[in-house]
Amino acid sequence: MNNEKMRVLDLLEAGKITAADAAMLLDSLGKNQGFMSKETRENVEEKLQRFAQDCSKLAKEVGDKVHVFYKGVEPKIKKVSQTALEKVACTLEDLACSISESLEKADCCDDENCCCNEETTCCNEGNDEAPRHN
Repeated sequence: MNNEKMRVLDLLEAGKITAADAAMLLDSLGKNQGFMSKETRENVEEKLQRFAQDCSKLAKEVGDKVHVFYKGVEPKIKKVSQTALEKVACTLEDLACSISESLEKADCCDDENCCCNEETTCCNEGNDEAPRHN
């Protein structure tokens, strides 16, 4: 086998060219030098088979690792989502309470006896009929 063909096969084995590129180069070399010998053809086929097997193994390994990674991350994503949902719910509840208190205060201040600006615990202290707020 000549050096050019061996170089093509070495490049293929090293993963620097694709199997299709190798076949095209070898075919081109064969046309320039007559024909591909049986030994060369068998060598190419063997290297192509090993290359295909290596690719298959690599694809399976990557798939397995992605699956393991996903299984490890899934509970964390669920926990983060649940925590975020709880915080949003809590914030909305606080907002609703704040709005409710503001509305109560606004109702109280409509009364002529309002003392909201005074520092007391209840602006309607002593007025049992008026709404109370703290």
